[in-house]
Amino acid sequence: MDRRRFLRNAGRTGIALATLPGVVDSLSMRALAHGNDAIDKLLGSGDRILVLIQMAGGNDGLNTVVPITIDKYYTDRPTIAIPKSSALRINDDLGWHPAMQGFRDAFDAGTMAIVQGVTYPNPDRSHFRGTDIWLTATDADVFASTGWLGRYLETLAPGYPATLPDHPLAIQIGTSISLGLLGSQGAVGISFRDPDEFYRLVNTGSSEEVPSGPASDTPAGREIAFMRDVARSANVYAKVVKQAADKGKTTVSYPTSDLGTKLKVVSQLISGGLSSRIYLLSWAGFNFDTHANQGGVAGTHANLLRELSEAVTAFMADMKAQGHDERVAGMTFSEFGRRVMENGSQGTDHGTAAPLFVFGKHVNGGVYGAHPSLTDLDDRGDMLMRYDYRDIYASVLLQWLGAPSTLAQNVLFKDFAAKALPLFNVSSVGNDTSRPMPVAITSIGPNPAVDRVRIRVDVPPLSTAGITVRDMAGSVVRTAGVDAWSGLCEMDVRGLSQGTYVVTLTADRYTAHSFLTVRR
Repeated sequence: MDRRRFLRNAGRTGIALATLPGVVDSLSMRALAHGNDAIDKLLGSGDRILVLIQMAGGNDGLNTVVPITIDKYYTDRPTIAIPKSSALRINDDLGWHPAMQGFRDAFDAGTMAIVQGVTYPNPDRSHFRGTDIWLTATDADVFASTGWLGRYLETLAPGYPATLPDHPLAIQIGTSISLGLLGSQGAVGISFRDPDEFYRLVNTGSSEEVPSGPASDTPAGREIAFMRDVARSANVYAKVVKQAADKGKTTVSYPTSDLGTKLKVVSQLISGGLSSRIYLLSWAGFNFDTHANQGGVAGTHANLLRELSEAVTAFMADMKAQGHDERVAGMTFSEFGRRVMENGSQGTDHGTAAPLFVFGKHVNGGVYGAHPSLTDLDDRGDMLMRYDYRDIYASVLLQWLGAPSTLAQNVLFKDFAAKALPLFNVSSVGNDTSRPMPVAITSIGPNPAVDRVRIRVDVPPLSTAGITVRDMAGSVVRTAGVDAWSGLCEMDVRGLSQGTYVVTLTADRYTAHSFLTVRR
């Protein structure tokens, strides 16, 4: 079983990561780990926090940001369209769904950005494939086993997971870890539904420690090592998470909805001093998959948008009251939008482009991009792209998280810096964005390759450098050293199956990534 399937199955069967100490070698983990200077700097109390809210199922962007002056919107949606008189004004041409008063107020205050027409070239309309694309930050025809946030965090945390920081790098409020938080060595975050439940589950086994030595270098051995890392991190973090939750406070009344409850936990952890940089939240299922009885001003979709707006409004008010709004920003995302025309079930089917929202004190509010045309459509009748979703990821990495441009390029596998939107009105966080990272994969050739490949890199001349090639399941298939002086590595790829592979350059504490295609 590969790591990704293991993590997903754990969530589907109700096994939170916190339960793993009871099932790995029948041991309860009491292992302690200590961070190093680089990780401590990464997780310093002054660092900025990103809260990601996944609107799983494919949010109907047309009924969220309503094109109130386009007649075709109303003729194509005779039963579910939002009347112009009901929409909350954005500008002369657009209005919010009436359930989103909180978002309207944030937009009017300049702390909410609307990014129009976000998707990617050749969009996939499958929930699962579309979600994977957004989480891995890849093109539609590229399959990856690591997430964009996982790649970002592991680059900044050398030695992870062998050396664990005092606080988790990322937290998902839920039952299983997202693909977006998977790095090349496994999960770079932890997942739980409730801090107290997390603590109780971790502390139900024996008093023995998790074996810390390497497992055998076999598929089964690598999976055992991976499970040990997950279990060990759960054990290490259970106490600090509970302490933060117990110490934390809230200053506002949160809605009792699913998202409201989860954002309340995030507030408590931030208030309690937890130094995690990334929080990921979503609803329990594909709630936004509104094929039937979607509703218009009222109904299923309206209730979801109200839940989102009220929960985010409470959270940001809480952050402001506690003085954390200077370092907290959030973003929504969904795997796709919906069709322009409503269907025969008074709902909408899978589409392509849709708006996403970025919010926070240091967000440059406003509408980015013209509303996608409802007449100039693709060959399936869906809206065309205004912005590639990785343009927004680049903005988050460069402007909010303070990543150097080379690091952002490595995380996103391509250079999107020139297309980054000016979403944030702050300078970088403790990172010199003008100074490139000291390592990079400059070329791989031939690519596609058949038998041998030459990899050229930039690394410090006295560094210890190496190349690791992994398949899309995360298994290591080739390794080779790099001559740091020449920056050259030659590798034999005969025997590898046809497909796409992730090439990772490691030089001291830095890493860079690229893709290699093998053909037969």
